[in-house]
Amino acid sequence: MRTFRQWVTISIVLIILGAACGRTADSETAVCNFTEQTAVTVHIQNENGEPQRLVNVRYQLDDGPWQALPEVVNERVVLRDGPGTYRIRLEKPGYTAEEIAVVVAEAAEGSCQVAEETVTLPMALAVCPNSEPAQLDIEIVSASEDVVVTAVSPQSGRQPLTCAQPDAESCAHFSLPLNNIGSYRLNVDGLAGLGPMLIANETISYTLRTSQITLRQANLAHSLTVTGANSLDATFNILPDEIGCPLADFRSLTTQVEPDINGDDPYPKLAIAQQNNLTMTDLGNEACQAAPEPYPVVYEATLPVGTPLNEVGVFTLQDGDWQEANCALADGRFLCTVIFPNPFIGQPYAYKVVAAGEEYVGTSLPFDNLCLIFE
Repeated sequence: MRTFRQWVTISIVLIILGAACGRTADSETAVCNFTEQTAVTVHIQNENGEPQRLVNVRYQLDDGPWQALPEVVNERVVLRDGPGTYRIRLEKPGYTAEEIAVVVAEAAEGSCQVAEETVTLPMALAVCPNSEPAQLDIEIVSASEDVVVTAVSPQSGRQPLTCAQPDAESCAHFSLPLNNIGSYRLNVDGLAGLGPMLIANETISYTLRTSQITLRQANLAHSLTVTGANSLDATFNILPDEIGCPLADFRSLTTQVEPDINGDDPYPKLAIAQQNNLTMTDLGNEACQAAPEPYPVVYEATLPVGTPLNEVGVFTLQDGDWQEANCALADGRFLCTVIFPNPFIGQPYAYKVVAAGEEYVGTSLPFDNLCLIFE
């Protein structure tokens, strides 16, 4: 009797354990893991059927929240969120946003396998509407009245800009039509950089003037402040905005000024220029038959900042020897005078400036068969 009861008890336990194991197996089978399976593959192309790069992707599954992929996508999107309805949106600056809906089903009910969907989606360049052309406004605040602005682009070449204030005595506003996408270079010349020359502690210095250039397009603006510069080159990109219209990218802007007072090179550069008019003619010219008379010829020397005054000399070649000029600072200019015979006949003509061990030859004409007439 005890043996029969023991068998009954064991049978009941086995039945209970079998039922529990069955439930565990069924519940494990019911949980599907889709993360290792590709649900949707989207091949991204441009208008020419070529792979499209640097695309921003967002997607939505079964009316859930929009999710953004953490990085831009090159050529192909792969999503692995299991079966359902995917709404995928592709965006890239300068291109029309594209959106597509893809339905992904299970391969078979209860199989935990998805039926992968593969689609190709081309992205078209955004087209700017035919309205008023985009304009870049250029405002210049400088003590100079002779500012010249020139734009250079690969498509349009070199383009001098006209003043946007035709009735103004000195122009402060210019306008540049932005007709093309690409790189632009803007040259602003004639700024009032170096002011009058000064002598402090027997050393050359200058009054430095500050100019401000403001670039503005619609509600975007970027201002540049330069000190001591006579010219500025600004390079920047024109990119398409969200609807394809040209838009100045001021983040890409780089500048170069001349002279650069913060650079290692001396500024301004050592130079010399004759101030009198000079006519060169042959010895038979009637004006060359007159008896030579003493005539003051004036030269202006440009000297780098920090040049010791006692190390500056301006020289002209007369009768085979270098003759030192009489120099002085006058109204912020370093002017030097030499007395020449006028007309100057049958001699080489040369002049130069020497400063702090550096030498700059302004003119050297080794012709002894010419007649020079100073005016």
